[in-house]
Amino acid sequence: MPTSRVAFLLPAFLLLGVPVRAEAQQPLVEQVRSAIRQYDAALRRLDVPALERFWAPEYSFVNPRGQRVTREERLANVRSGRTAFDSLAPVPREERIRTYGSNKDVVAVHTTLLTIGGRYSGHGEQGQNRAIAIWINRDGHWQQVASQLTPVLGP
Repeated sequence: MPTSRVAFLLPAFLLLGVPVRAEAQQPLVEQVRSAIRQYDAALRRLDVPALERFWAPEYSFVNPRGQRVTREERLANVRSGRTAFDSLAPVPREERIRTYGSNKDVVAVHTTLLTIGGRYSGHGEQGQNRAIAIWINRDGHWQQVASQLTPVLGP
């Protein structure tokens, strides 16, 4: 899907709340969940070639410090060791995956709670973060176009 179509469709699906039919959503949710598990494993291993496949060319990340990081910057951080993890553990009961769209024009929104120990962009990060990631399916492969981590403060 061309980038301009994604830029148009993503807000349209999210604002209009066009969910995928319930019977069609379950296989899509399982596909997204599988991609997420593979992505998490690649991130833990700092597997740059896999991360290059998971992060779409237009990918943008907002790290726990509120800094916007491009795909190229994030890959450079992983290659240099400025981004690395001692631990990265999602809380399964907190995971939500919603899909929007139809046929091949599907957007998935993934939210979860993560316990993180390590570094983002050279800064130490420890604790729980709420995470949101926007995934699209391109040519049968799920890719992130945007993600954000927000530290959980207090109880």
